[in-house]
Amino acid sequence: MEGGSSMFAMSRKGFTLIELLVVIAIISILASILFPVFSRARAKGRQTACIANVQQICMAISMYASDYDEQVVWGDMDWNPATTDDQWYNCIFPYTRNRQIMFCPDRKDSGPGYGLNWRASGQSVGNFWDPASKILIADVPPECVQGDGKVSTSGRWWANDPGNDLGAGGGSYGLLADNSFAGNRLPQRHNDGIIVGYADGHVKWGREESMDNQIYWDPATSTE
Repeated sequence: MEGGSSMFAMSRKGFTLIELLVVIAIISILASILFPVFSRARAKGRQTACIANVQQICMAISMYASDYDEQVVWGDMDWNPATTDDQWYNCIFPYTRNRQIMFCPDRKDSGPGYGLNWRASGQSVGNFWDPASKILIADVPPECVQGDGKVSTSGRWWANDPGNDLGAGGGSYGLLADNSFAGNRLPQRHNDGIIVGYADGHVKWGREESMDNQIYWDPATSTE
């Protein structure tokens, strides 16, 4: 019996070093292929959640306008902590009853992730030439975010820069050096694009450069 047990023990065979290295190499290759796929899938999920947020915000702005003489919500350009009730996102809160939708899932700071088109602020709904092409809400530009997690004073929770005209080397988001997507070195946070909500209520993702045009930002500009 002792001899049989000894022969059985000697007949067992484990992995060789070469076999182990091959298995590790295969696992590494699979991981390098799958991890970017998983990362893109998660980013796509956050993008979908962001679209849902903007959809609700657009609906709330529409309901606000129906109660206030068909006028788009006003916003406070000169942000002041003592007058936060004047902020456009506080004005529409009675129609959402949900603060969470104001925060983009791709932003880790404490400020709202979406800005109002200041050219549409306070405008009569009847002034919109083509609501399906006029922007109401868009992602807050990434260069507006400061180290404290708030948005810079020049563009607090606006999608574009109040006071900067279109043109003069600037584009619809303002001057290149100030609150502008154009020429921005930082990638847009949703798969290198932005989420935009339009005056007719529809929401979509797109490249910023394709929207950097007065047609989309100025309600009265003809789309013909």
